[in-house]
Amino acid sequence: MGYSILAAAMNFLAAYSKEPWTPSQGFLYVVLIFGALFIAGVALSALTFYEDHYWGDEKFREELRVNPSRKQT
Repeated sequence: MGYSILAAAMNFLAAYSKEPWTPSQGFLYVVLIFGALFIAGVALSALTFYEDHYWGDEKFREELRVNPSRKQT
C-alpha cells in the first residue's frame, strides 16, 4: 500500500514538473563503471571457458573438429 502511494506521488511530480530530469555526473560515472565491469566479466568468462574447455582438452577439440559421418570406428 505504501509503495502505491509513493508511486502515485512520483507520477504526479513527474507529470507536473516543467524541467526534464537530468542525471548527475556522478550517477553517470557509476553507471559507466558498472557497465564496464559487467562487460569485462562477461568477456573474461567467455575467454576462460575457451581456454579451459577448448585449448586445454585435446579430445574435446577432436570431437568438435571431426565430422561424425567420416569418423573411423
